Amino acid sequence: MSNPAASSYRRQVFLLMVVYVGLTWLVWPRVHTTTNLSLKAALALVPIVPMSAALWLIAMDVVRGDELQQRVRLIAMSIATGVTCALSFIAGMLCAAGVLALGGDDLIWVLPATALLYSASNWLVGRRYGGLGC
Repeated sequence: MSNPAASSYRRQVFLLMVVYVGLTWLVWPRVHTTTNLSLKAALALVPIVPMSAALWLIAMDVVRGDELQQRVRLIAMSIATGVTCALSFIAGMLCAAGVLALGGDDLIWVLPATALLYSASNWLVGRRYGGLGC
């Protein structure tokens, strides 16, 4: 039997992530064509609103969990940030060496990638502790 609160949480985070991606795809091309610096900054920061809300929900989910759930979620976050940092470091070294050419636009996907890695590692770590369904 599924937990209605967990279902609602997942649905809310998923919706916020969809809004983030949609806003990014909608707004980002306009950022490059706008010449007004204030408008450019405002457009660039629009996707931060749903992402910040999703991060807040994730943090509250960790805080509201019992000790085992907190442990699972924090291990999952450690895995996700470790993998993201390692991949970012590899990409940075390859860029510095001139092997790979990445622009600043590529950095906007670091946080969503971390969120996806967190989701996957949360599921895997939760299975290790008896399928918590975290």
